[in-house]
Amino acid sequence: MLTPVLKDRFTGVVRDLSTDGRGVVQAPDGQVVFVAGVWHGEEVEVERSRRGKSTSAELISLLQPLDVRRTPECEYHRDGSCGGCPWMFVDYPTQLEQKQARLFKVLERINSNTAGCSMLGARETLNYRNRAQFKSDGVKLGYVAQGTHEIADVTHCPVLNDVNQVHLRGLRQSLPNSDWRPSKNRQWTTIDIDDQRATPLINERQAFRQGNSEQNEQLRAWLKHRLASLSRPNTVFELFCGSGNLTEVIVEQLGVPVIAIEGDEGSLDVLSARNLSRVKPVRVNLFSRNSIVDDMPKCQSGLGVVLDPPRDGLKEREALKPWFTRTEWVVYVSCDLATWERDAAFLQSCGLDLDEATGLDMFPQTPHIETLSVFTRRA
Repeated sequence: MLTPVLKDRFTGVVRDLSTDGRGVVQAPDGQVVFVAGVWHGEEVEVERSRRGKSTSAELISLLQPLDVRRTPECEYHRDGSCGGCPWMFVDYPTQLEQKQARLFKVLERINSNTAGCSMLGARETLNYRNRAQFKSDGVKLGYVAQGTHEIADVTHCPVLNDVNQVHLRGLRQSLPNSDWRPSKNRQWTTIDIDDQRATPLINERQAFRQGNSEQNEQLRAWLKHRLASLSRPNTVFELFCGSGNLTEVIVEQLGVPVIAIEGDEGSLDVLSARNLSRVKPVRVNLFSRNSIVDDMPKCQSGLGVVLDPPRDGLKEREALKPWFTRTEWVVYVSCDLATWERDAAFLQSCGLDLDEATGLDMFPQTPHIETLSVFTRRA
């Protein structure tokens, strides 16, 4: 017999925003719940649903909305069926302010100087995504709705760029599609589109690249500027090099040998095909202690390190410690603020001080923050 769902309603003020963009609201009994579609400082009425140890909450009404609200451009956001752009109901300057405030709080927690804390905003807040991943059950095609296992069936997505809008329309013309139906081993078909590829990838992993081309150019420009201000090393170890997005900038700016470390074979194949001068691609699984010990080239003197890891960051910190205790500087590009905070403390323990932390808004309309940071050897 299923445990019954207990529901109640209460009012409260949104006291903060969580890392996934939902509002933090405290119930009269002290329990904290997370509510989508609300903003910091608003007074709201919330319905709480509890079943056993599981609790969820949803917005019932806005009692005191803020004037930063706007009408979302997306019909699927308006009807609540998607949720992929959870901040689309708030004006863009306010989104940037919130992201900068989150970065500021993290810098305070690691006892770092917050004076230079800033955000690099996006010129285009819609029509910017150069790639996307859809799901299909053969009848519907779209994104997985937030917090569910349901497909939000979309005919249009305002954050996709023009090329990918065409891809989406073409895919929808294939519906219904029996080849995309669920199977015994697969809940749905995964379809990846990219503005640099004429055809979609079906149930096939694509090599990583940044999802916003214009903001990626801001990232590369920032890296070029910061490398110019650092001491010229004998060698750069680039961890999580991918297919060479940052490798190219490192070589052009510093003109020194680059040991490009990556675990994904497909990404290394793309990098190798670029034939970048002074670059040595090496396959190492940076999430495996054994691979780091067995496959990483040895530490050298006069070392610089650049890294741009996935969300998990530096999981094998102890195995990588010899490189970080010998390097003169580290340039760390992070896509997850929580793991960056953890790793920043680790780098500080290796004798490195944080010189700069700048936020970059890679994905407007979402709570995502890209953190661009520089650590240098403590005198």
